[in-house]
Order: sequence, then structure tokens, then C-alpha cells
Amino acid sequence: MLRCDLRPFKCPQKFVQFKLGLKKAQLTKQTVIFAFDVAHSNHDMLRFLDKHHYQYRLDLNLGELTVEPVCV
Repeated sequence: MLRCDLRPFKCPQKFVQFKLGLKKAQLTKQTVIFAFDVAHSNHDMLRFLDKHHYQYRLDLNLGELTVEPVCV
């Protein structure tokens, strides 16, 4: 399982790091957990995941987004 801390980043760098984390998860076929600041908007990441049919779990209490790799 991979972990990626997005809290130090602001947009657009946060989204770039998010996509790099997804790519690494795909290449290694591992689940990735993104830590994020709940005070900042994460709608762009969720919209991307929905558009590309990723399975994910969002925990606003912990500020974590768990994403399963897409198997094709």
C-alpha cells in the first residue's frame, strides 16, 4: 500500500502530485492512500476519479482518500 501526503501542496501542484501518485499505484498495482487537508477543496480529484471509474473511499474525519488501482 502506497501513501502520498498532499497536505504541503496547493493547487495546481496538489493535483499534479495526486496524478503522479495514481500513476505509481497503477504501475505497482497497489492501493494508494492520499492524505489531504479537509479545509481545502478536493472536488477536482474526486471528479477525476469518477470520470475515470476509479474505486475510492473518502474519509473526511481522517482526511484520507483511498484509491484502488484500475485493472484493465
